[in-house]
Amino acid sequence: MEAILHFDVSFSMNERQRQVLKVIVEEFVKLHEPIGSSHVVEMLPLSVSSATIRNDMSLLTEAGYLSQPHTSAGRVPTEAGYREYIAYTMQEQKELSRRQQEILSKHFKKLKTLQERFKEAAKMLSELSGSVSLLVDETDQVYMSGLSKLPQLPEFRDSDFGEEFMSLLEDPATQMKRLVELEEEGAHPRILLGSDNPVNGKTSIVITRFGPNGKKVISVVGPVRMHYGKTIPALEYIKKILDEEV
Repeated sequence: MEAILHFDVSFSMNERQRQVLKVIVEEFVKLHEPIGSSHVVEMLPLSVSSATIRNDMSLLTEAGYLSQPHTSAGRVPTEAGYREYIAYTMQEQKELSRRQQEILSKHFKKLKTLQERFKEAAKMLSELSGSVSLLVDETDQVYMSGLSKLPQLPEFRDSDFGEEFMSLLEDPATQMKRLVELEEEGAHPRILLGSDNPVNGKTSIVITRFGPNGKKVISVVGPVRMHYGKTIPALEYIKKILDEEV
C-alpha cells in the first residue's frame, strides 16, 4: 500500500524514535490532548526509560515532527509528524481485516443498483474512517455520509475550522473533481494534509478515482487529526469493490 505524499525529511530517525512518533500520533488522534513521556513509555512496545523517551521527544520536537503547547509538558504531532507517520505506517502494508473484507464484499453483492452501491459505499467509508465521506459519479451526483459526526469533533469548536469545513461542502462535486485532477489515474489514494489541501488548510482529504477511466471520485474529509491508519485501508478496499462492481 502506498500513498502519494510531498514532504522533506531532514532528520534521520532511528527505529525507536519512529515508534515514539507513531505512539504520539495514534494517542493524540484518539485523545486529542498532548501526550507526555510517561504515557509513551506505557504504550511503547519497547523497554526503555522515561529519560530516553523524553530525549527522543525533544529531538523530534527540534526536528519539527512534534510541537509542545506552552501550557503542557506533552507533545502533539505537527503536519511533518503526520506525514512521516503516514509514510512509516504505509510501509507496514496495513489493510482491512479479512473478516471486514468479506462482510463488505458480501454486502455489496446484495445491492441491485449503482445508486444503492454508491450510497452504501459512502456510508461504510464514513463508518470505517470516522470522518465525512463523499462519492461523486461522472454526472456530478454526490453521495455524502457522516455529517452528523462533525459537531462531535473537538476541532469543530474552532469557528474557523467549522466555517471552512462547511464551505468545502457547499459545492462538493466541483471541489472533489478539482482535487482529483491532482492525482494520476490509477494511483493509490492521494493525501492532501493540512497546508497541502488547496481548498481548506485546516482539513485533510484522502481521495482517489474509481470506475472506468477513473471518472468517479471517492474521498474522506476530516481534521488533520484523522485516523489515517483506518481511513487509507478502508478507502483502498472500497475502491477495489467499486471497481469490480461498476
